[in-house]
Amino acid sequence: MPRKFVVVLLAAIALATYWTGLHAPFVWDDDNAITTNRSIQQITTSLDPPLETPLSGRPVASLSFALNYAFGGLETTGYHAVNLAILVASALLLFGIVRRTLSRQSGGSAAISHDAVAFAASLLWLVHPLLSETIDYTTQRTESLMGLFFLLTLYAAIRARRTTTKKHRSSASSTWTVMSVVACAAGMATKESMVVAPIAVALYDRVFEFDSIGEALNERRGLYAGLAATWVELSVIMWRWPRSTVGGVSVSPLTYALNQAQMIGRYLWLSVWPDRLVVDYGLPQQLHITDVVPQIAAIAALIALTIVALFRWPALGFLGAMFFLTLAPTSSVVPISSEVGAERRMYLPLAALAVLVVVLVARTLPRAKAGRNLRLAATVVLALVVAALAIRTVLRNRDYDNPLTLWKSVVDVRPHGRARFAYANELLAARRVEEATAQLRLAVVDTPDARAGLGTALLLQGQLEEGIELLQTFVDANPSLPNRLPARALLGQAHQALAERALTQHDAARAVIEARKAIEFDANNAGAHNDLGAALASQGDLGGAIDEFKTAVRINPTLQSALNNLAHATEMTQAR
Repeated sequence: MPRKFVVVLLAAIALATYWTGLHAPFVWDDDNAITTNRSIQQITTSLDPPLETPLSGRPVASLSFALNYAFGGLETTGYHAVNLAILVASALLLFGIVRRTLSRQSGGSAAISHDAVAFAASLLWLVHPLLSETIDYTTQRTESLMGLFFLLTLYAAIRARRTTTKKHRSSASSTWTVMSVVACAAGMATKESMVVAPIAVALYDRVFEFDSIGEALNERRGLYAGLAATWVELSVIMWRWPRSTVGGVSVSPLTYALNQAQMIGRYLWLSVWPDRLVVDYGLPQQLHITDVVPQIAAIAALIALTIVALFRWPALGFLGAMFFLTLAPTSSVVPISSEVGAERRMYLPLAALAVLVVVLVARTLPRAKAGRNLRLAATVVLALVVAALAIRTVLRNRDYDNPLTLWKSVVDVRPHGRARFAYANELLAARRVEEATAQLRLAVVDTPDARAGLGTALLLQGQLEEGIELLQTFVDANPSLPNRLPARALLGQAHQALAERALTQHDAARAVIEARKAIEFDANNAGAHNDLGAALASQGDLGGAIDEFKTAVRINPTLQSALNNLAHATEMTQAR
């Protein structure tokens, strides 16, 4: 199979599959990572991304977004196009890794050519819907870019030992060794889950290249030392940009591990039947070991099978080990308190599964001429599976066209407070206030911050007292956080509305109380000062009223009601 043909065909299929996702809008974390992230607006500042954001501690990923911004601003198509290019490049690296490994392992005795097996595995992985998130959800470039560097690290390490001529073997080996280490270093600066890449290279060497670990260490000490040095780099990055959501005390390792038993079971099912995909699985839940006994048993059996395979059938065992190894950083016992699971975490593990499936099928096919029909049947089945997966991916891309549709899909499949909150915000933006209120009432049960949205929705419907109570509770929970500022402004407007209601009811005392509360939340609220002045005037305090009217006019010189009230109050004072 000509290499250029492989490149063109994979790129063409990828473009056809993900074309509908290239114009998707920014969603969810894209706001903090891109639209409001000033650091990506300059190349230099992008290397120091802000803390507690999706790009924190990921300067290489941040730099890639800065380059996107430099060429296209906030036009989303360019960002998705780069994501797609990363995926295609990763598929080509996977093709190269599989082809070279099979060529060394079995020579020319296979029933199906090594190129065909490598192409089938890469294609199966490329079009799988579990990868759609890394194209459609722009910020998840962090996962795919890390995956690209991971595969490049392994590919370069393989090439470092296999050169075509003895004459240039030393220089070529050194070049590929340096490339492997540089790729590993770049991956560490892209996402923390790259941490297992050096282990993957060592495991590959032991299974496919050397008869013992000692032999591998003796011949590849320079490569291993360079790869191990990237762990120091990662440690510095994690120290410089700490993440409060990783390894925190809010979720215990045991609780997180039990949640991961559920999630790994779901990942495996979605690998086979990728329906009802979810962009946000919510927070870890309190589980008991009895809740996940079947999943734990299945995972333990797969791990045991992988260990046995490493001794009996090392190549297959390697693929099983790669599945668990690449999934381990996010799906083991190190808690990620902000997110119990994510389908993008299957980016690399799914590659191992795709290769495993294709290799197993290829090994069962007969080599004899009589097996030609069976091989043809397998090719047809593969084409049908690829087509089905590609169609499902196209449909998934469409979910990202509209954030309202995207979040509704989450609530329909896996309802939880954060998803309901996000869905409600989209409903509010679409002015479907009553529907938003219903979602928010359910969201506050496990997402306290949803009180801000519910309070806002109630204010829009004129339910001022309940809205104020919820917003006040939201502010009081963490008054110093920046996201409390909009709630404070809303509280000021709500109390002003109560003051105006009290004035229309001729309740000057209540109007004074509410207007003063409004001013406490927003001292520059000209309307509240005007209302306070009117209430004071009704109580006979013309001096205080005039002061408030003057303040209102100073804040907003065009506020006609304040100008009229000031003139009227001044006339009354002069008439006395």
